Amino acid sequence: MVAGGRVSLAARSIHRTRSTHPGLDRMTEKIADEGVPLYEVTDWADRFPWVFAGITHAGSSPDPFDLRLFGDPPSPQAPERWKSLLRASAFETIVYARQIHETRIVVHDDVGKGVREAQGAADGHTTADSGVLLAVTVADCVPIYLLDADARAVALLHGGWRGIAAGLLLRATTLLGVRWGTDPGRLLVHMGPAICGECYEVGPEVFEALGMEGPPRAAPVDLRGALAERARAAGVPQESITVSGLCTLCGDGNLFSHRGGRSERQVAVLGIRP
Repeated sequence: MVAGGRVSLAARSIHRTRSTHPGLDRMTEKIADEGVPLYEVTDWADRFPWVFAGITHAGSSPDPFDLRLFGDPPSPQAPERWKSLLRASAFETIVYARQIHETRIVVHDDVGKGVREAQGAADGHTTADSGVLLAVTVADCVPIYLLDADARAVALLHGGWRGIAAGLLLRATTLLGVRWGTDPGRLLVHMGPAICGECYEVGPEVFEALGMEGPPRAAPVDLRGALAERARAAGVPQESITVSGLCTLCGDGNLFSHRGGRSERQVAVLGIRP
């Protein structure tokens, strides 16, 4: 996308196929680097041209497109890369927070312009304001995109197993109902690129925290499958839940994976176009 001399986004195509998660449609992405390296959820863009949803990736440069603002050490290039992402998206504002694997969700309205950090730690964001791009950093955890097209409201969540177990998704659907009048029956939920259910091996305590029967020893768990169950339990229709076909660990290496030994972070973004 190029407008008014802004940096162009990475070209990308998408199609939907039946996923390994029963009853869910899968998003399969193909990309070509051009400007800011980014996947765009064009299925939503095709249906709702006023919505922008995507996630950055490493890119083809020898210097990966790392957007890590926190950690030890943070990426020295990250602040400028956040600015370039904002310019490329043509939004006025991009908001983020320090993430701590809990359930706090920040409502953003009347925020200023530029790259802005929310006050206090949070693992989710929501807005109905146009021009505000919500952002979460991920590198195996699930970026969870929520869209109420009728209310023109969006939410974006950082879904690690602790936040999922603590009820992050239900907190989000409840907040959207209170704040924007969202009925879960009209909500769309997309679970973006994350570590897949075959790669994410965890101990019995994680299964138990997620409400699953704990195996006697470490075994793989499917976080996106667990989220799909929670979305359905909250009243989101099965046909309104989609899942990315990309795994951060066993994919083509274009996405950063903490389990794969990477310290870098990609950024998922969601907003209402200005």
